[in-house]
Amino acid sequence: MKSPVVEWLYWFFWFLTALVTGVLSGYMVSHSIMFGQFFNWYIESDNLDLLRQTYTTFRAGSNAYKIYDIPLLLGLIFGTVFVVLAFVVKRQRIISVMAGLATWWVSAIFIGFDVGDAEDAVLTSTADDATVQYFLSVNIPVHASFAAIYLCSMALLLAVPLLELRRRG
Repeated sequence: MKSPVVEWLYWFFWFLTALVTGVLSGYMVSHSIMFGQFFNWYIESDNLDLLRQTYTTFRAGSNAYKIYDIPLLLGLIFGTVFVVLAFVVKRQRIISVMAGLATWWVSAIFIGFDVGDAEDAVLTSTADDATVQYFLSVNIPVHASFAAIYLCSMALLLAVPLLELRRRG
C-alpha cells in the first residue's frame, strides 16, 4: 500500500507542475507572437540602437526580468519533484519525464543554441553583425519550439488525471 502522504505529494506537485507549465506556455506563445517579433522588428528596421537604449536601460534599472524568471525556476523544481514522485508511486512515468521535465528540455535547447548569449550580446551592444543576424534567425523559431514543448507538456499533464481515472475504472 502506498503512503497517503506520498500520494498527496504526487498530486500536489502534479498540480504545481501543470500550473507553472501553463504559465510558461503562455510566456512562450506571447514571446513568439509579440515580444520576440518586437525585438526582431527593432533589428530589421535598423533601430537596434533604440532597442539598446530603451529595453537594455529598462532591464538594468528594474527587477522585472528577475520576477519573469521565477516561473522558469519553479518549472525546474516542481517538474523535477513531480518526476521523482511519479517514479516513487510508479505512475505515468513516461508522461512525467516528457512533460514534467519540459523546462529542462527548453533549457537544454536555449543553452545548446546559445540563444541567451546572443540575446544578451544584442541588447548590450556587444554583438557583432554575425551575432545580430544569428539572433534574428533563431529568436522566433526557438521560442516557437519552446511554446510547442510547453503546450504539448501541458496537454500531457492534463491527461494524467484522465488516465488515472481510466486505470482505476
